[in-house]
Amino acid sequence: MRQIFIVVVLFAGINGHSQERQLSVRARDLTQALAALRASTSDSQAQGRYLTTFPHDYKEFLNLFDLGHELSDGADYIDALSLTEEKHPTELGRLLVGLAKDAHYDADAPSYLQHLTAVYAGKHAEIFIELFDQLPPQKQTQLITFLADVENHGSYPEYQAIIDAFKRLGEGNLAIRFEKARAKREKHRND
Repeated sequence: MRQIFIVVVLFAGINGHSQERQLSVRARDLTQALAALRASTSDSQAQGRYLTTFPHDYKEFLNLFDLGHELSDGADYIDALSLTEEKHPTELGRLLVGLAKDAHYDADAPSYLQHLTAVYAGKHAEIFIELFDQLPPQKQTQLITFLADVENHGSYPEYQAIIDAFKRLGEGNLAIRFEKARAKREKHRND
């Protein structure tokens, strides 16, 4: 009886392990695009392929990277997006703004997306503003709220960099919107 139990447990373990290795076509394509990008980080085509293959819809993003999903956590995949910014800054901005406009803060993948989007907005403020202005007002508010949703703004200099960049570009009203979102988040945290 004990031998049968051991065989069943081993078979279940092997079967479960093989199922873990099987990725969806979407996850497999993204994994292959990441490998190609890492093999040649300065290759514009590899960068473009990665940007094209990366999820462009927030639900699809969560379906790949959310806790318990195929590419759970997603840190390596999200961090690799920064490798595309030199040759594809507008496309990267379009991807980040497109995802962040629907995003809600959460641990892991959403927090990595938040951080990368904030860094991007501070470095490429002109492109970010152009893309931001194309959003409907409710999506603009959603994006600002997503970027402002952190525990401690004192340890989040990327957010202040966004505000500073907007002010340098003469976008004072937009900077004020970001400042108000930060103040609202800090007030909420202190209540």
